[in-house]
Amino acid sequence: MPKRLTIAQAQQQLPTLADELTEEPIIIITQDGVPAIAALSYNHLTALLETLDILSDTEFVTQLSQSILQLEQGNRISWQSAKAQLGL
Repeated sequence: MPKRLTIAQAQQQLPTLADELTEEPIIIITQDGVPAIAALSYNHLTALLETLDILSDTEFVTQLSQSILQLEQGNRISWQSAKAQLGL
């Protein structure tokens, strides 16, 4: 569960908020008890954007889904067999 701060608390802690975001990558800032702002560490934001980019590749997502299904069905090959099939 992300840490929560009121807007007043966030204003007071602004000088150290970046340090807090290294420990807690998301902080929810509330106004009148309702979430109003999400503060993210830059690294967390970058990772989320990369994930969104990957998930927007429909061909990749289709292949990933098929691979997961094959794994769940027990369709696997050994590492040695995979290397041999790839000529490695």
